[in-house]
Amino acid sequence: MTSGTLLRLALTPVVLVGVVLLAMLLPELTGVDSARSVLAVRYADADPDPAVLAAIRADLGLDRPLPERVLDRLGRLCTGQLGTSWLSGEPVGERIGRAFQVSIGIVVAALVLSFVLGCAAGLLAARRPGSLVDRAVAGSTRLAAALPEFALAPLLVAVFAVGLDLLPSSGWHGPHNAVLPVAALVPVLAAPIAATMRARAAAMARENFAVAAEARGIGRFRLWTRHIAKPALPAVLSVLTYNAAGMIAGTATVEVVFDLPGLGRTLVDAVIAQDLPVVQVGLIVAVAMALLVGALGDALQLVVDPRTRRAAA
Repeated sequence: MTSGTLLRLALTPVVLVGVVLLAMLLPELTGVDSARSVLAVRYADADPDPAVLAAIRADLGLDRPLPERVLDRLGRLCTGQLGTSWLSGEPVGERIGRAFQVSIGIVVAALVLSFVLGCAAGLLAARRPGSLVDRAVAGSTRLAAALPEFALAPLLVAVFAVGLDLLPSSGWHGPHNAVLPVAALVPVLAAPIAATMRARAAAMARENFAVAAEARGIGRFRLWTRHIAKPALPAVLSVLTYNAAGMIAGTATVEVVFDLPGLGRTLVDAVIAQDLPVVQVGLIVAVAMALLVGALGDALQLVVDPRTRRAAA
């Protein structure tokens, strides 16, 4: 596990560089005439006159050789010159920055809640294998794993926004607008965490050190939280890291359902409108966010597992 963790950490910047290069080549890879896209977005009723298209290509730098265009885009990206939206003329950095703030709040809240709830449910189930609580947790995890966020989100809207009128169904006006989106993301991630914690904790509870610690009179709460749950954390963090990227992708669906001005919704709208400057920067930020979450999870594994620390040293 140590070598795999270190390899993933080492490859993180390499993957990010590859995504940046891919994003810089999007105008060429999409096969779409960027000049025509700009003309259609800015001047919907304009006639695609060759002279006008040539002027737009010159303005976008599309009349220069490919290596020169890519180097220019990379240079502007490195200096923070992210350009403007073809659709609104708004600076891309400002638009993506606002969207990122919404998405990162939802993602962090969902990750923390999934980790806490999954670990707590797994420990409760492992304390009494075969009990009613164990069976209830097992059934709940199977149901949550089988119910993806794009199916759960409309159900939450129907029950809590339309039926009970307790929470808003759309928009972004404060923390209360994040409750249903986070609730739609948590179950699918908490389910594998609970299953992993249950399996690892139940196995740890049968080890000699746990039996001896209980015989010495250590309290059950201390035994389960410190001596049993802690050794199970590396496996739980591995599951969290593995599934976090998928959850970040699922955030885009949730943002569309709840009409949130987050990064996923912004990317979807930009792709539909062929607003390539927004797509390029949004893609880089989304991938960087997923890679950062994965890297943090891998780093935490090295911190909480003394075996990996010794092996890494």
